[in-house]
Amino acid sequence: MAWTRQLAVALTIMPLPGAAAAQDTDWQITVSPYVWAPGISSSIDTRFGTIEPEADIGDVLSAADFVLMGMVEARRGRWGMIADLVYADLSERQDAPLGGLFSHATADAELRIASGYAAYRVHEDARVAADLLGGFRAMRADLDVALAPGALPGQGFELSESWMDPVVGGRVQFALDERWSAMAMADIGGSGGGTDRTWQAVATLGYRINDRWSVHGGWRQLSIEKEMDGLDVDLDLGGPVLGFSARF
Repeated sequence: MAWTRQLAVALTIMPLPGAAAAQDTDWQITVSPYVWAPGISSSIDTRFGTIEPEADIGDVLSAADFVLMGMVEARRGRWGMIADLVYADLSERQDAPLGGLFSHATADAELRIASGYAAYRVHEDARVAADLLGGFRAMRADLDVALAPGALPGQGFELSESWMDPVVGGRVQFALDERWSAMAMADIGGSGGGTDRTWQAVATLGYRINDRWSVHGGWRQLSIEKEMDGLDVDLDLGGPVLGFSARF
């Protein structure tokens, strides 16, 4: 099944707000676009062994690689629906991999990630709000791996895979004062077997400009483990995020 079809099915079967929120007639919508500048490190199996290319945050910025992300949340009463979209186009490098069989290895990673959650508010007071999260993460990964000539002639191959994992997690939001706030969110998921796993953690500090607009900055870490075309692939992305939110 194509990942786009899986995404549509998941959105269809996710729980919708029910009777517990029936007394609240208005939806609150929050739109939050972000820019993410992560470093990336990978572990990719090849027929010669495992390569481990990486790029730090400075490498990503100097190479004009980038990650765009955005989150949309709809909430009414205790129930909420969250959609989180990420597009990443990143490059990594490793010098003299596999004991010098090649002079260097490069990996270009193009990632499309869509996460969807149903959120249930288990606690809320003037300072703290806590949600339980359940949903899915649909992913498309395209890797272009090149091994430059060394002791062996140059090699190259591509890996592509689309899949979807169930995820569970939680989020806590803190009102520090009338303007400042903090948020921490984490989830984990996978197929329940083999090397198919995913997790992420996000922490941000926010400043409310007015009742509609706010700005946020912090850190996001995302890990993906997947068998692609019979080869084990681990991708770890982590770096600062900066964006804004608008409430309607």
